Amino acid sequence: MVSTLAAVFLAPAGAQAQGIISALSVSPSQVRDGASALGTVTLIPLDATPTTVLLFSSDPGVASVPPSVVAPAGQGTVTFTITTNAAAPPTIVQITAAIQNVPRQANLSVNAATPPGPSLSAVSVTPSTLTGGSAATGTVTFTGATNGAVVQLSSSNPALVGVPSETVVNGGASTGAFPVTTAAVAANTTVSITASWFAITRTTTITLTPGAPAPADRVAITKARWKRGLLTIEATSTNPNAILSVFTQSGGFMFTLTNNGGGRYSDQRGWVTNPQVITVRSNFGGSATATLTS
Repeated sequence: MVSTLAAVFLAPAGAQAQGIISALSVSPSQVRDGASALGTVTLIPLDATPTTVLLFSSDPGVASVPPSVVAPAGQGTVTFTITTNAAAPPTIVQITAAIQNVPRQANLSVNAATPPGPSLSAVSVTPSTLTGGSAATGTVTFTGATNGAVVQLSSSNPALVGVPSETVVNGGASTGAFPVTTAAVAANTTVSITASWFAITRTTTITLTPGAPAPADRVAITKARWKRGLLTIEATSTNPNAILSVFTQSGGFMFTLTNNGGGRYSDQRGWVTNPQVITVRSNFGGSATATLTS
């Protein structure tokens, strides 16, 4: 079921809203069993006075939001909680944030039915035992190649072990990798990492030990070429479990390279303009920069 919203956005009398909403995001984008989600409103430009953002749900019986949220003066983002109904049928709810008559929307999938086909079978972390402050790579695994899947992630102790809120398994793939960050500990500490996909949940553990963090890996770019709109990047890492991502010269994320095994990574895709200079960064701390050939 898809629930949509039609509304007239009326600002409270006397409200001053100089900025506009540049983006609205909901994380995670899929919840079930009464779990809540977090909405984030991004404003531009920064307003010198508090800004009231009106909030709406296309189906409050499934996912409810407060009527409004106030961004303090000079603050570029503001968050709000989305509360969901564990007994609701599968529904895609449209969440709307608006200043004056300028709205932004984001969708939240609530209690979605588990689709047929390959299912989430495991979540793992490599290495599973490491000194606090070191990095690791997590992997979610499906029973077969997917048509694309979004898996929600959580840590039982986010202060010590950090994971992204979700990771994506690309269409045609059966696994997806995600970065894991850790903090220093004074004694051996075990933390659980949970992966959820629709009604299926899988859990693994990671053990942190006292000591110096592992050194960064070494990253090398072996090919960086842009020719007639085709961008080709090849790189290596001394850590075969690394996640290598490509960034623009100004630091903007471009894409993640495919791990070909043995510490070799590559990707080739259409790119309209020549980026000129790119940087490849590893979740294990290494990086390298190259000027593109043509």
